[in-house]
Amino acid sequence: MVRVLCVCTGNTCRSPMAQALLQQAAQQQNLPLEAASAGLAAFAGDPASENAVCAMQELGIDLSAHRAHPLTRYALEQSDYVLCMSARHAAALAGLVPAEKLVVPPGGVPDPFGGELDLYRQTRDRLRSFLEQWLREISAPVIAPLSADAVPGVAAIEQACFSTPWSEQSIREELQNGQALVLTLSVCKEVVGYIGVHIVLDEAYVTNLAVLPAFRRKGYGRRLLKAAMDACKQRDCAFLSLEVRVSNEAAKALYASCGFRERGRRKAFYEKPTEDALIYTCDFPKKDDPVCEF
Repeated sequence: MVRVLCVCTGNTCRSPMAQALLQQAAQQQNLPLEAASAGLAAFAGDPASENAVCAMQELGIDLSAHRAHPLTRYALEQSDYVLCMSARHAAALAGLVPAEKLVVPPGGVPDPFGGELDLYRQTRDRLRSFLEQWLREISAPVIAPLSADAVPGVAAIEQACFSTPWSEQSIREELQNGQALVLTLSVCKEVVGYIGVHIVLDEAYVTNLAVLPAFRRKGYGRRLLKAAMDACKQRDCAFLSLEVRVSNEAAKALYASCGFRERGRRKAFYEKPTEDALIYTCDFPKKDDPVCEF
């Protein structure tokens, strides 16, 4: 989960608008992100500016219940990013917040307080344009080797995706297994997918590949599989093999598109429900194998 704190001066215009835009985007894109807002000189309980409410209402966002919050050190400490509306706001926080946590839109966002509705619309659209790009950056999927901190997230994926899931302890033991390669995929610092591989000499076998249901159809499974394939090639493995339920057409199509071919069948391999497994294998050329050029 990524926590963003939006900061302006009075917390009645720019920062609540930015907060609401982030919340809307997180909901629409199913991102594990929380947004809050505060003001450097806010009066607790002040409502959002009338024109701010009107401008956001045009996007289907209701700011009428917003009440201003003065900025606190606790709120700063609990945030992963502090989105400042101007360079001056960022400068005021420089001694309290690590530089890498401070974010300022290019050129800043001028204060529309006291302006006409059109000025608030311009402020809204400027924030929206910046936030769309910034969200793409911070929500980009990150693939990394399994860490101790990621184990509970992987265990949650197992529970969500499989009828006979691995226990958290079994996953934790993979950290000490010299034959195990486990890669996680995170979005906004939350583990949403993973792949496990056991490598014995030059043979590699996928133990599990899973992505949380809410994050499927985004290409994350393919990213994980390709990353595992690259890792196996680097270790000079001869092949990577896996099992897949006979009925799992989506998974079979993914594997086929990545170069896997059906090589066999295991009767009643899966439980809950009982089902045969197809064996899919991708062969890797040895580093010293000749390469044909056409």
